[in-house]
Amino acid sequence: MTRTQAVMLGSGTPNAEADRAGSGIAIVVDDTPYLVDCGHGVVQRVVEAHARGLINWTTTALAQVFVTHLHADHTVGLADLIFTPWIHGRADRIHALGPAGLKAMVEHILAAYAENTREHLKAHPATPDGCKVEVSGVSGGLCFEDERIRVQALPANHGDLEAYSYKFETPDRCIVISGDTKPTPAFAGWARGCDILIHEVYSSRRFEKLVPAWQRYHSRVHTSADELAALANEVRPGLLVLYHQLFWGATPQALVGEISAAYDGRVVSAVDLHVY
Repeated sequence: MTRTQAVMLGSGTPNAEADRAGSGIAIVVDDTPYLVDCGHGVVQRVVEAHARGLINWTTTALAQVFVTHLHADHTVGLADLIFTPWIHGRADRIHALGPAGLKAMVEHILAAYAENTREHLKAHPATPDGCKVEVSGVSGGLCFEDERIRVQALPANHGDLEAYSYKFETPDRCIVISGDTKPTPAFAGWARGCDILIHEVYSSRRFEKLVPAWQRYHSRVHTSADELAALANEVRPGLLVLYHQLFWGATPQALVGEISAAYDGRVVSAVDLHVY
């Protein structure tokens, strides 16, 4: 029987926090992980999860990554993803999917660490393919399929950046990850009835305390708690998981309360290393 889980490796934002790594979620199908984004600390979270016995796989299984957009808090860990599991013994190359610009980003990372790669291949029993990356673009619709999973992409609205949401369908579950986005007209129908919706959010109650420039920015490229509650009422997921949470002084419980004031489904605030 297939078993699909979402492992929250990093639930954070661009702000470094003591208890939250950067954005990174592993959709795990029978111990095969499919990584969504790779912010700061995500690879280390895999090591920690394995040490705690929360997962049976480790960093060398990280060979498939889906990138929602190219902001640093979702991609700054790509160098770590390429090189650390390689040193741990990963033999196969990574397959990365994401927006235009991802290929150039990866090529620059590989160029920056060329001396590192040269020395390791000379001095250690590392395989040449273990630090290579194949990059594919995404434009929407079905973007990946294998014997375990089907992945669909939907264009998101994150301002001037090309961005995507992803839907993972397996024999036992459907999991949708918003990435960073303002609500889009197509999203509710596309995600409707999913088992888990993992969605970014900011506090509507604390929003009014921001300076006008930040209000203009966040209202244009992110999803407020009020907007997410309305969206969840359309999607009706089995579980709504809040991540990339902009609290601005609110507590996780208060942010969940903002959603629950207008939505009667199950809602939780994401915690790093929790499994859903």
